Amino acid sequence: MDPSDALHVPRPAAEVRDEGLVDELRELLEQTEGFERLAGRMALLSDPRRLRILFCIHAHPGVRSSDIARTISAHESTTSHALRLLRRAGWVRAVRAGREVRYELADDIVHELLHELGSEHLPGVRHPHEHS
Repeated sequence: MDPSDALHVPRPAAEVRDEGLVDELRELLEQTEGFERLAGRMALLSDPRRLRILFCIHAHPGVRSSDIARTISAHESTTSHALRLLRRAGWVRAVRAGREVRYELADDIVHELLHELGSEHLPGVRHPHEHS
């Protein structure tokens, strides 16, 4: 990517002296909150089992936890615990369908991130954000 195309660069890098840049970056970081929460949220992706769970939900929104557990060869209790962590961190949401609980991605940002990580859709599965 050409640095001149970057969306977040306020002006060409040559116009900012190194110390000025450092000061601006420090100020930006001081004004930004939630790094610990974000790091914790992102850390959940470092676990292969949780990442597999997210890929399953991405591939087939509305999948049940028991089906995920069978797919990844894990105990249902282990899968439920992982889903609870993912739900608390805002990666997925639980949707009650009668007596069943089904899982879907929390938002389009998660959906797009999983595409970037290489997750695919199952053939014929429509996602809520897709239009015919």
